Amino acid sequence: MTAGELNEAANNGTIEEIIRVAEAKQRKALSRIADDICSRPKVRLVLLTGGSSAGKTTTATRIATQLMVNDRKAMRLSTDDYFVGDDLNPRNPDGSLDYEHLECVDIPALVSDVKALLSGESIRCRKFNFVTHEPMYTSEMLSLPKNGFLIIEGIHALNPRLTADIDDELKYKIYIEPHPSIELFLDLKPSVSNSRLMRRLVRDNQFRKVDPVTTLERWPSVLEGEKKWIEPFRDSADAIFDSYLVYETLVLKNYVGGLIERAALKLGDTPVIKKLRGILSAVVSIDCTKVPGDSILRETIGGSQLEY
Repeated sequence: MTAGELNEAANNGTIEEIIRVAEAKQRKALSRIADDICSRPKVRLVLLTGGSSAGKTTTATRIATQLMVNDRKAMRLSTDDYFVGDDLNPRNPDGSLDYEHLECVDIPALVSDVKALLSGESIRCRKFNFVTHEPMYTSEMLSLPKNGFLIIEGIHALNPRLTADIDDELKYKIYIEPHPSIELFLDLKPSVSNSRLMRRLVRDNQFRKVDPVTTLERWPSVLEGEKKWIEPFRDSADAIFDSYLVYETLVLKNYVGGLIERAALKLGDTPVIKKLRGILSAVVSIDCTKVPGDSILRETIGGSQLEY
C-alpha cells in the first residue's frame, strides 16, 4: 500500500478498516503458528527471538492466547529479566557496556529455571529493572501449567547455548522481524532497521527513560550485535513472523518526529535522522486511540491491554 493511499484513508475516515485488516492478518498468522506448535506432540518449549523492537513481548503473549484457543496453556519467560546488570555486563574493547552480548544474560540461572519448570517444579519470578539496571526476585512463584508450553522470548532465545541440555524435539523456534510494506517514493524505502529504530526511539523514551540521542548513538552497536548474536540463528527457525503493520508509521509520526528533532540539536542532520525525517514527511499522522489495545504497536506507544 502506498503512502498516498494511507494518507487518503486517514483523511476520508476509512483508515480504521485498514487498521482492522492489518491486525487481523497478524492474528491469522499467529493462529497458524500456534496450530503448528500444537501439531508437534513432543514440543514443550517455544523459543522466540528477533532484533530490538521487533515486537517479541507482545508476540509471545499473543501466541500464548492462540495456544489457549487450542485448549493448551502457556507461560512466558523473558531473557531480558535474566540480564546480569551493569556491574557484571560484558564490555566492548573501548570499555563501554556491550548490551548485545550473550553473557548479558545470566545463563546458569535461566537454564536452571527452565529445567525446573519443564520438570514440574516452581521457581521464583525474576525481573530486571531497566531504570536501575539491576536484577531482582519477586515473591511470586511460577509453575508451568499441566501439559502446557513454556515460551522464552528475547534476543538470545534461539542461541543453542541457552537450551543446550534440552532435547531439540522439545523446541519450537520463532523468528520475528517487521518487513515494511508501505511504499513511499522511488528513492525512499523504509528498511527493517528503520522500522525497528522508530519503534525503539519511542519505547526507550516512554518506558526506559533513555533520551533519543543515546538511542541513536547506540543503534549501530545494536545492529552489529544482532549480526553476531541473533541473525546466525534465523535459518534454524520453524516459523518466521512479520510483525510490521502497514499503518504504524502514521501512528509513530506522533512521537518520532519530535524525538529526532531533539536529537538533531546535538547530533546534527545525520544520515539516519535525514532518512527517518523523510519517511515521516511522506505520511500524515493519525489518532493513536485508533490502535487496538492488543496491537503489537501498543508495546511501543503504551496502553496495551495485554499483561506482559
